[in-house]
Amino acid sequence: MEPGSMENLSIVYRSRDFLVVNKHWDVRIDSKTWRETLTLQKQLRHRFPELADPDTYYGFRFCHQLDFSTSGALCVALNRAAAGSAYKCFKERRVTKAYLALAVRTRNQASRSWWFWNMGCMQVTPSPKCCC
Repeated sequence: MEPGSMENLSIVYRSRDFLVVNKHWDVRIDSKTWRETLTLQKQLRHRFPELADPDTYYGFRFCHQLDFSTSGALCVALNRAAAGSAYKCFKERRVTKAYLALAVRTRNQASRSWWFWNMGCMQVTPSPKCCC
């Protein structure tokens, strides 16, 4: 995936209540400082100015967070009722976030220990290929 820019915001899903976007790696979700040149908040405001809500601090109701360096699906509630519903689902643990990390190794790194995490069994086993 190419680096994030103001123009390349990818929409995964849209309904009247939710917008799911594919957040780029190394893009902050929001920022209180003017120095941040690119944030998801600014991408959304640029692409969907009509969806920005002046009653919120950042203009959008982010249902959850992703780290700065993490890319992936991020859910944005488009109204108060949807935000409340999403909050309740996260609070009651009816929502699961899953992470997949891929790593490439060289032959010189083969002697080092890498771990393969099997999410289905929640067990950790050594793997010389990648970390998932």
